[in-house]
Amino acid sequence: MPPRYRHVLVAFDGSLDAELALAHGVALAQASHARLAVVTVVPPPPLLSWQAPGGMQGVHDSEQAELDLRLRAAADKVPDDLSLTTRLLDGDPAREILRAARDGEHDVIVMGSRGRGRVSAAVLGSVSNHVMHEADVPVIVIHRPRRDDGPDLAA
Repeated sequence: MPPRYRHVLVAFDGSLDAELALAHGVALAQASHARLAVVTVVPPPPLLSWQAPGGMQGVHDSEQAELDLRLRAAADKVPDDLSLTTRLLDGDPAREILRAARDGEHDVIVMGSRGRGRVSAAVLGSVSNHVMHEADVPVIVIHRPRRDDGPDLAA
């Protein structure tokens, strides 16, 4: 018998993998008659953003506005028959996703394997990897399907 979840948390950053994770989270919530929460985390600005117009605060505010729009667009895709909450959080993405899962008493986390992250993601490590290893609940990591048909020999 498959597990029955009551509270599904989807980590969403607007990337293609996050879109796929949202679709899986919606299907899981529908199948389990669960509540769905979608969280987006505004990461800290990169270290050199003080040089950008508006400085670090300007970069943060711009990222926050963009992610808020993406979160609203994601919420619009969720069927009306699901109980939905959305949250826009600030801070380290992995830490905030884990905190949201604990605080919301979610029993599963769904997220994409790769986000829209910057080059710093390669240095700091994968958010999904960190969440997977630190979560107290199951984590479903969605990978984009590969289109590996081999080399294009017609060229």
